[in-house]
Amino acid sequence: MDTPTPTLDQLTQEVRDVSLQVHAAQERLEDRDFIAAVQLSVDRLGQRFSALLAALGPSERSAAERVVGRRVADVRRMASILPKVPAAVAPSTPDRQVSGASVVGERRITGVSWTHDRSAPTGGLRVGGEVDAWCGKCDGLKTHNIVAMVGDTPKQVLCQACGSRHTYRTGPARKRETSEAGAFTSRKVAVDPETARRAEIQRALAEELATATVVRSFNPKERYKAGEIISHPEYGRGKIENVLRSSLLVRFSRAGLKPLTLF
Repeated sequence: MDTPTPTLDQLTQEVRDVSLQVHAAQERLEDRDFIAAVQLSVDRLGQRFSALLAALGPSERSAAERVVGRRVADVRRMASILPKVPAAVAPSTPDRQVSGASVVGERRITGVSWTHDRSAPTGGLRVGGEVDAWCGKCDGLKTHNIVAMVGDTPKQVLCQACGSRHTYRTGPARKRETSEAGAFTSRKVAVDPETARRAEIQRALAEELATATVVRSFNPKERYKAGEIISHPEYGRGKIENVLRSSLLVRFSRAGLKPLTLF
């Protein structure tokens, strides 16, 4: 059965969803299967955009290229930075349409799922969204960004406070105790060097943002340079990491890496 030609609104939403997947892949460079699946999604996005253009008249095609074309190009450019995965790896985690009573437009990657209809996931949870979860490093409930989902349930989350990524849970993990000579002794947990490095980067960023004296208020109509500090009405202060043709990649202290669209 042929895939129906997407509408402009559907493709705009799909660009946002695939962009979130590319950003998630940048945080999971060691996961070859995940990167391969994201690259398939980017390829499919380009095919669907071409199908939309082919179905439009000359004037409508020009409007679609102006509204969506630059964003599709930006997503492809960001995906091209990801490690190249051999084609033989891709079939191990196919990006497939869910069988049965799935919502039209919903796509799933092994370990990750998202949908072009934002109302579909239970409770509005989605990859890139926020959820309260227990952070063992912070030893408390903190706001996290969802990195991966299984069905409608978060699988992995990224703590906005300390930058650590871990399995989603709402309470502290059970502490295992071992008995030796009739006495209980607690196990020592080795500190993950990568987690410590990310926490230090997060701390340094928070300090830099807090002490910055030159801070520009974000305006999507203005132009920016990498390294500038901006103030966003929703995310607060952030540092520009990359400037694309129609968007910025900004690292915020609490919200993490976010794409901001420019007009």
